[in-house]
Amino acid sequence: GTPGIKVLMPALSPTMEEGNIVKWLKKEGDTVNVGDALCEIETDKAVVTMESSDDGILAKILVEEGSKNVRLGSLIGLLVEEGQDWKQVEIPADAGGPSSVAPPAPAPASAPAAPSVSAPPKLQHQPGKLQVRLSPAARNILETHRLDPSNVTPTGPRGIFTKEDALKLLQEKQKGKPSELKPVVSPASAAVPSPSQATAVTSYPRPAIPPVSTPGQPAALGTFTEIPASNIRRVIAKRLTESKTTIPHAYAAADCAIDAVLKLRKELAK
Repeated sequence: GTPGIKVLMPALSPTMEEGNIVKWLKKEGDTVNVGDALCEIETDKAVVTMESSDDGILAKILVEEGSKNVRLGSLIGLLVEEGQDWKQVEIPADAGGPSSVAPPAPAPASAPAAPSVSAPPKLQHQPGKLQVRLSPAARNILETHRLDPSNVTPTGPRGIFTKEDALKLLQEKQKGKPSELKPVVSPASAAVPSPSQATAVTSYPRPAIPPVSTPGQPAALGTFTEIPASNIRRVIAKRLTESKTTIPHAYAAADCAIDAVLKLRKELAK
């Protein structure tokens, strides 16, 4: 194949550790000159246009639009020199690094019969070690309610099992098998067993997590709408948390007697 010129995720701000590919401004096969805008990248500060540092032809886009949390130095595209066949560009072996994380998941499942039989118990008893990529909120829901995400297709970016997927799986379990939720609630109250608690669980069942509102419809009472945080908002939250946890805080309060001031104010208002 034709050797390519690597296009790497650059550091567009001093504190940038990863970025999101918002939009590619060039297509595969387009001619690129030095200084041309290649794509728009969302950093921890703002959306910045990435300029090309080489001349050539954009041969391959390895990280598509909408990709999030792309680490610095990751290979996002390939250029070839003018006159070379860009369709025959040689993709480096390290370009398959990010995508090679997902294939190992089906590998254990397609192994011989003995390992595949012993795998399901591990998925049930150790939800935190699933091969499926879970978001933190989804992992918490699955571990709390002992749900198996293997039968649900993730809807998140790059195959991530999101909180909405976990809530959907929980709702399906509540509708189809409501009796299975009782053992999940009972361990929480097992520390202090009492007949009143047992009757309360069975007579007044309610979901432990509020349902997600339906897009395009008015939010019902008790529902919530989850808005993903942008890189900028995540950095703001991180900095505020660090300032609160790593810097000593001191608070001062003072009590003032302003009775005379209030009395004078009333007299002047007449």
